[in-house]
Amino acid sequence: MNNRRKLRSGVLLVLLLALTSCSSAVEAAYFPGLSQVSEAIATTDPNATATPTPFMPLLPTQTPIPVATATPTPTPTATLPLPWGSFAPPAEPSAIEIHPPVEAFQQEDNVINIAVLGSDQRPDDYGHRTDVLMIVSLDPNTNQVTMLSIPRDLYVYIPGWRVDRINTADAYGGPDMVRDTLLYNFGIEIDHWVRINFYGFTTAIDALGGVNVQVTGNLYDECGGIWWSYSPGTYHMDGFQALCYVRMRKNSSDFDRLRREQEIVQAIFNRFASLDGLSRVPELYNQFQTYVQTDITVDDLLPLIPMAAAVASDTSHIQHYTVDPTMASLWRVPYSGSSVLLPNWDKLEAMLDAAFGPR
Repeated sequence: MNNRRKLRSGVLLVLLLALTSCSSAVEAAYFPGLSQVSEAIATTDPNATATPTPFMPLLPTQTPIPVATATPTPTPTATLPLPWGSFAPPAEPSAIEIHPPVEAFQQEDNVINIAVLGSDQRPDDYGHRTDVLMIVSLDPNTNQVTMLSIPRDLYVYIPGWRVDRINTADAYGGPDMVRDTLLYNFGIEIDHWVRINFYGFTTAIDALGGVNVQVTGNLYDECGGIWWSYSPGTYHMDGFQALCYVRMRKNSSDFDRLRREQEIVQAIFNRFASLDGLSRVPELYNQFQTYVQTDITVDDLLPLIPMAAAVASDTSHIQHYTVDPTMASLWRVPYSGSSVLLPNWDKLEAMLDAAFGPR
């Protein structure tokens, strides 16, 4: 007998026992006076002379059991679907209406999507936000690399919390919340994540002997008390210079930072390949573990070496996408005064379709 049948049998047994134990109470409730009649019959003098019964005794009038009056079944009221679908509901109110989740992309099983998180955590500071948020999608079948950079102030629904800046998801709920946020708002399933802070970033680049960055735009800005000037061309940068190049925005914008972030990531990859790093993956993985947090293992990396070699020899396999000013507009949160970027969902989803294929 399975557990469900045992449970049903147990319930029936309990009901039978309950009915047996309270049968007298049932009689008293539905047949008032019946107990008195029973007592009279039981106490009749057994030596009394029998007399004929002129008629059958009438039992006390029975109180009828009330019958429930049939009522029409109410018509079910239609309930509106929850805007967040199957994702976790908000734990706190939001300043704007929650946009429904973006339809997920149905990518091939071999495609690997990695979330790259650049943390602004300082030494002895336990809080952080992700000033850099990038999705790197790898397709080993076609050797295609797709890079998508997302502005840190994009104001989106963070499943399980509320609508807020996207750069708060990691600090509030870690990589799992980042995964849910990217799937909800971009339709992209994240397989792995990599997180690096300021110290790890500068140390890793210095350990590589610096990187050669192919600058594609103009920049004149200040960082660390130094004014930096860049125009299109190739520049060799150490860790500190590369960090400044990525983070400067006094005379530019977050959108321009997205371009520079991708230039640095590609420069790191190129430097890694030029050092014959593809043949030293286990050794370099152990070396860089102290600078980087990730759920990627050496076993995850080894099958990707042929793809990395192909991309290193032909960087046209790398496609670059960013959320640009046409896909978001500046907005100020009423209760906090914070300046954020509201997505233009039609333009944003059109870009996503171009980057990751039809849904």
